[in-house]
Order: sequence, then C-alpha cells, then structure tokens
Amino acid sequence: MVLGSSKTIVKLRSLRIGYEIEDEILWVVDSIDLDVPYNTIYCLVGESGCGKTTIGSAIAGLLPPYAVLEGYLEIDGKKVVDGIHTNYEGIRGKVVTRIPQDPATSLNPFLTIGEQLEDVLRIHFGIKGSKARERAIKLLNLVKLPIDVLDRYPHELSGGMKQRAAIALALAPQPKIIVADEPTSNLDAYLKGLIASLLRSLRNVLKLTIVLITHDIAIASTICDYIAVVYAGKVVEHGPKDLVVKNPLHPYTKLLLKVVPSLGSKERLTPIPGTPPEPGKYPSGCRFRLRCPWYLNECITEPILTEVEPNHFVACWRYAMK
Repeated sequence: MVLGSSKTIVKLRSLRIGYEIEDEILWVVDSIDLDVPYNTIYCLVGESGCGKTTIGSAIAGLLPPYAVLEGYLEIDGKKVVDGIHTNYEGIRGKVVTRIPQDPATSLNPFLTIGEQLEDVLRIHFGIKGSKARERAIKLLNLVKLPIDVLDRYPHELSGGMKQRAAIALALAPQPKIIVADEPTSNLDAYLKGLIASLLRSLRNVLKLTIVLITHDIAIASTICDYIAVVYAGKVVEHGPKDLVVKNPLHPYTKLLLKVVPSLGSKERLTPIPGTPPEPGKYPSGCRFRLRCPWYLNECITEPILTEVEPNHFVACWRYAMK
C-alpha cells in the first residue's frame, strides 16, 4: 500500500492500539495499514474520537503507560512495534517529535522561550552558551518569530506566536518526522492559514515528513500530499490528496466534504446524521453503516480496503463488489 513512493519513512501493518482498563483491553484503533512516504505531509482526518490522535501518538511514541500495541510499526527503518514488543529507543524525541494541539502543554511557563530552546539543544547536541543562542535564533527565523521572543515567557506571546514557538521547540532536535496534532484548531481563520503555510514551507526547506492530525478536511486539502480518512478506529479511505478530495469514494468522506464551506457557494451545508460510536464500542460490520445514507445489506460484514484506482483505497462494499 505504498502511496506513490518506494521510500517509506513510517510503515504501519495491522496495528492495533488499546487501553488496559480494569484488567480488560479497550481496543480503540484496529488493523491500521498505512505507508507514509519521505518528505510528504500526510493527513489523518476524521471527527473527534475517531482514533487519529491515538495513531499519531503511537507514531510519536507518546502513548500513556497503560496503552497496549499489537502489530507492526516501523519508523525510519527501525522496528518500534513488532508483535507485542515495543522499543522506541533512539526514535522518540529524536527522529520523531510532536507539536501538540495546545502549545501551553509543551511550553514551560517558568522559562523563557530562549531558555527552553537552549535546554533542548544542550540535551541533544551538547551545545550551550553563545552557540546555543545562535542556533535558537535560527530556529526562531525558521518559524518567522522575531529575535526578542527568545527573552519572553509563553504568557507574553499571542496564540499564534505560542504555536510557532512550540513548532520551533519540536524542530530543535532536528527530527525527520513531526507529528502535528490539530495545530490550527484553536486559531482563527487567518492564523490557521499562516500555520498551514508555515508547515508546508518547513517540509520543503528541511525535507521533513509531517503527519498532520486534523478534523478540518479543508486544511488537509490545502497543504497535504496524502489523506487517510479515519472513522471509529479504522482507516476507511486513503490516497493522494487530489484523488480523495476530488473523487471521494467512501460515504463518510463524501459527507465530510459536504460540511466544508466553500467561498461564494450558496449551497447549504449538510451535517453528517447521527453521532460517532464511543471509542472501543464499535458496531459490527462496516462501522459507519448506522449513519450511512447508502447502506447495503452487505454492510453487516466488515469490508476490506480495496484499491479502486492506483494508490486510492477504500473500505466500502459499494466498490468491493465491483
């Protein structure tokens, strides 16, 4: 399932993610198969609670201690999950870093932005003093922040500036992959566009791979190269951005696109009927069938991902039977 590239930096095979609660495992993500190519922006899209943040946290190695992983996950050629064995040594915080949804969770309120950047540079590269400050200034330049931000505390920054400072912090260890978890969700329309444009620029300049987690398919269609649509812990459609956006195949993807406002359009937005199932309490068969306007009798059985056109996969009986 390599999407248009023979060079894959993140490979997931039959990956399951659950949480151990009172001696039972609540599986919230089930049988994920994805390949993320080098130097691309790969978006995981879906409603809140669908499992996309859990997948991103697994890639970043930041799941809580009570999480359980099964299957296979390879990052930059290293097996980090193999069966039930997990080893993120040399990967977490080095090869992969994360930009959180709320920058306040990654910025220390008691330290200036400069002190925080210099701490990371000292820990990862052993540099300090004037050399660390020079590197910190370069990081601020990359995220388009003025030099005086080095001597300011997080509470002295606006929301957009905090988010860019958090991005600079994620860039400090010189990672190959950044997991960006809803980096625009708390921002207004102008700042959303600014951060989206910044991420695209950083991908190009630094040759980064960015795994972007978002519920906003409009943002995904603006900056990403590939889209994986996640519903109830399963990937229901994935492929190159243009194929998924211009020719959506899964009913859920089609309905997600109908709730995106279009400039100048007088068409009324249509909300998706019903509500998503609770994590781990998924219906049998196609997990979207109870909300699907195009329900078939076959949907009581779970469909498999089918390649309908080159590199464009969908899990829907409407295509599996053709």
